[in-house]
Amino acid sequence: MKTKLLSITLMMVLFTSITKAQTKIWDFGNDTTTWPVTGSGVGTIGADTQAVIDNLGLFSNDPSASGDIVNFGSINASAASFSDGFTAVNRFQLNGAGYPSAGGFIPMPTQRYIFFDVNGACTVKVWFKTGSNGTVRTVYVTDGTATVGSGASNSGGNADLVIVTANATAAGRYYIYADAACNLYKVSVVGATVNTVLANNDFQTTSPVKAYTNGRQIHLSNVLSKTQVEVYSVTGALIRTINTEADTSFDVLNAGVYILKIKSEEGQKSVKVVVQ
Repeated sequence: MKTKLLSITLMMVLFTSITKAQTKIWDFGNDTTTWPVTGSGVGTIGADTQAVIDNLGLFSNDPSASGDIVNFGSINASAASFSDGFTAVNRFQLNGAGYPSAGGFIPMPTQRYIFFDVNGACTVKVWFKTGSNGTVRTVYVTDGTATVGSGASNSGGNADLVIVTANATAAGRYYIYADAACNLYKVSVVGATVNTVLANNDFQTTSPVKAYTNGRQIHLSNVLSKTQVEVYSVTGALIRTINTEADTSFDVLNAGVYILKIKSEEGQKSVKVVVQ
């Protein structure tokens, strides 16, 4: 009997340890040790910077960008009470969209985003509030190619405070960002181990290749080296892959919106194009 009880106890301890290891929470609203209040208009990280804090990656803007972002991740007092009972006293301010406003939504953010790496499928939740009361603003969770989940304030049954639930189906890196200024209060990852690291090439330079459309054709110009272009639908399906070393054009059968992931020796970028 004692042996059986001991075995059961050990199994419970092991199960509890595994569960804890597979649940990660970033509580911006209450954990002032990890996320201390910053000065007014001052970000948790500076411009032209990326960093990892408590296994969470933060990215302000690429050094090659024309403008510096100095207020990404500003943390200050702003109390909130969510529908699930979670309450917070502080907020983490994105202070803008995860991409230039002129280009519109892209699944691979270029500025003002947080990210993390997981070793398997998991559930991601984000507690956020619109940055302007009463406005419709969206927070996205993506894998860099497609949207995994999203939630909009003041849309459907949501008001200013929103809880986003996204089901990530595989290991890899995931990104969280918004289409305009929003405030994050908490992020959780359940079901996988988080181990976020920065690689030496995480700050990628931007590819000089330009893309534009004319009818059903997509044109590539300013190609200076071996270049690969992957064409994705807005749902994340790979449509085709093009490899070239010179300016070229190619046809797309169906009209619609497409995401081009361009990789060349000079750098990489994602571009949204509309095919008529």
